[in-house]
Amino acid sequence: MKIKRLSFLLIQLSLPILLFTGCLKEGDDTLVLPTPDGKIPYSVIPEDLQDSLRDNGFEIHEGINPPSIVGRYLISPMELQYASDEYQNTFYDLIMTFAGQYRRGPISYSESQVDTVLGKSSMANVIGEGDNFTMYCYQTIAKTNQNGDTLSTCKTATVVSGVISPEGIKDCQYTNIILDKWAVNEYYASQFPPVETFRIWNDGNLMASRIRNTKSMNQ
Repeated sequence: MKIKRLSFLLIQLSLPILLFTGCLKEGDDTLVLPTPDGKIPYSVIPEDLQDSLRDNGFEIHEGINPPSIVGRYLISPMELQYASDEYQNTFYDLIMTFAGQYRRGPISYSESQVDTVLGKSSMANVIGEGDNFTMYCYQTIAKTNQNGDTLSTCKTATVVSGVISPEGIKDCQYTNIILDKWAVNEYYASQFPPVETFRIWNDGNLMASRIRNTKSMNQ
């Protein structure tokens, strides 16, 4: 089976130079999140979608006293647990970076695959209790042509859950939910999954390992 990157985070366009790697935008919609009250607000991820995540094995840890998750972590192997659009494939390892966490406040989040940055940092919120946490944020993917014209956009909610430990994130789960999309035509629209679909991944070893002593770590 041919290995592919996260299909709705890295999609190859008809022209090779039009890969949208690194084109996650930080507009107002990616930065403004409601103040956390121990739960993921329904205005961020609707109630029915949160219920669907839980029904398909995704753990949402609620609470107003989350642990510090600052650091860099590697999900390897990246295993697809469930896809509501029935997509199946194998994926590259994912590196997640959390920085600048404030108590009951925002945290900076970014991610990369095989030394390829998938996007600039997004402001996220963290909820949970004890060592259990859930992080959530918006990300907006934009495809442009050589002239800089926007061909399509896709707004997603990214959620990471697990149990923090000195070694990393135990029982780490990662999901992307398609909240909205727009495209100049049906061809570009079809390159994103349908709205309100989601895919859940987990670490095949049940531990997203902590990456230590790297110059790129922002703590």
